Amino acid sequence: MNSEEINSILKQFYEGNKNIAYTKLKKIFNENKNNTKLRFNLAVIQQSLNLNNEARSNYKFLINSEQDIKSMFNLYLIEVKEERYLDALNLINKIIDKNNDHENIFEDKAFVLYKLKRYSESIAICKEKLEIKKDNINFLNILGLNYFANKDNKRSKEIFNKALLIDKNNISVLNSIGRIYHEERNSKKAEEYLLKAYNLKQDSYEIVNNLAGFYREESDYLKAVDYYNKALKINPDNPSIINNLAKTYFDIGDLDLAENYSLKALKLNENDGNIKKILSFIYLKKQNYKLGWSYFDGRLNLTDFVEKNTTINKLRKKLYTKNNIDVNSKILILREQGVGDEILYGTIYKDALKNLPNAKIECDKRLIDLFKNSFTKYKNSFVELGSISNNDNKLKSFDNVLYAGSLGKFFRRKKEDFKCDNYLIANENKIEKYRLYLKQFNKKINIGISWRSFKNRYSNEKSLSLYDFDKVLNSKDCNFFNLQYGDVDSEILEFTKKNNIEIITNKEIDLFNDLDSLAAFLKNIDLFITVSNSTAHLSGALGTNTILIKPSNHALFHYWNQPTNKTPWYKSVKIIDKDELKNINIAKEYVNFDN
Repeated sequence: MNSEEINSILKQFYEGNKNIAYTKLKKIFNENKNNTKLRFNLAVIQQSLNLNNEARSNYKFLINSEQDIKSMFNLYLIEVKEERYLDALNLINKIIDKNNDHENIFEDKAFVLYKLKRYSESIAICKEKLEIKKDNINFLNILGLNYFANKDNKRSKEIFNKALLIDKNNISVLNSIGRIYHEERNSKKAEEYLLKAYNLKQDSYEIVNNLAGFYREESDYLKAVDYYNKALKINPDNPSIINNLAKTYFDIGDLDLAENYSLKALKLNENDGNIKKILSFIYLKKQNYKLGWSYFDGRLNLTDFVEKNTTINKLRKKLYTKNNIDVNSKILILREQGVGDEILYGTIYKDALKNLPNAKIECDKRLIDLFKNSFTKYKNSFVELGSISNNDNKLKSFDNVLYAGSLGKFFRRKKEDFKCDNYLIANENKIEKYRLYLKQFNKKINIGISWRSFKNRYSNEKSLSLYDFDKVLNSKDCNFFNLQYGDVDSEILEFTKKNNIEIITNKEIDLFNDLDSLAAFLKNIDLFITVSNSTAHLSGALGTNTILIKPSNHALFHYWNQPTNKTPWYKSVKIIDKDELKNINIAKEYVNFDN
């Protein structure tokens, strides 16, 4: 090995012959593993080829053996790219301890803290640095992003506009303002700013990728594909862009093309949870359940999953991710991200408890009585959420921890495994109470309606307004009951006054917290029309005739994303598009409802 040979290989790499150069350098490295400079150069090349696991291994070796600062820098950039923000923060703090006068490192720390939702810490760094240099656009941008994340859009816009006064063509700030307008559903202004950023720097794959993402969320899928392909020309081996193309083809319904792109992305980054998640959705829609569930655990490392399951990091050592399970082990089953998912995967609980006699299931306190009433043989298996997972002493007695969605790979491996039974049983006394309540209304079809989703990344895409129900609500042979949780009283009042339509609200039922009463009410109505929210799952699990209005494709989860208008999870649910609301004859639909 000599330096001229190494330099020649590196030159070959940077001139574009990347794979050939990498193969040559790796061969030399395998014969000279003690050469730390060679190891570092190899790691840099691996990083540029998106071989992040190999690069990570080499950087960690250099950090552990030599506390190499350059390796720390490069490694935390990998961790940021793969959204492993806590690992990135730990590396950043090590660098600061060794060299705290490096300005860029504080920008990165502020950004990582923002991504970790530690907003006050991020804001404090930004303000401190802006005291020193008021026109630092990078800190202004991160500060604005923090306020944006805190729903203070007004303050956020003020900061971004201040930054644009310093540099009207700053693409990061233009992109950030575009995101605010998109969040506010001002699509025209959002597109204006995002396009301006793109036109200023068309060779930035990040900017092109962001613009493509905007069009995808606007359901302009063909335009999204066009821009993702442009981003891919700039950065051909970027697994994130390739996976975004897979998502968009999945939205369009071209499952084979989506699968091809997703597998290509996975080959480039085999540990990426986002890639595994879209692959699982592709196979679940193809009803290849065994393969679908095999990728489903990729969700366990995603930021949104970790944020909604705050104990996951301390549980990881006990987290069970194998494909076969020891039926005699003591297993703690944890609910998924919200009540809707909890009810969905509750359809598997009977099989799980029958086959796993030593299992305990943590559940939301709003569901615990309903579950105990529905699983009388196993009622002692249900405990309140956090009662074990937040208690270190109790947790020690369990061999493994399993999130409820992971039960699918054991008990729903083929279509025939789906029982589709109405597994939830409402309280009999409450059922009778609401049967008597409904007798006071004249003999019409009793229909419950729900039109909003809350506390979800895609809440806006999943939600409708009452005006979308115009045709339905004008049916004279029906009574309509408000089963929408949340603060919607003023919305109902404004709509009913304007349209002279009655929507009945039973004030005795807390639609968000009292799921026992809501379940009993749902058992008494003839039909429930809803968007994708937790009440939709409750209704389906009870066996109530339900019409589910599915959201935009990119906001559609696997349980509603089916090749027909039925889902294997609930036999009483029919899935329709929003446009079908305009043509639906609700009375006829009720009479002809076929389970």
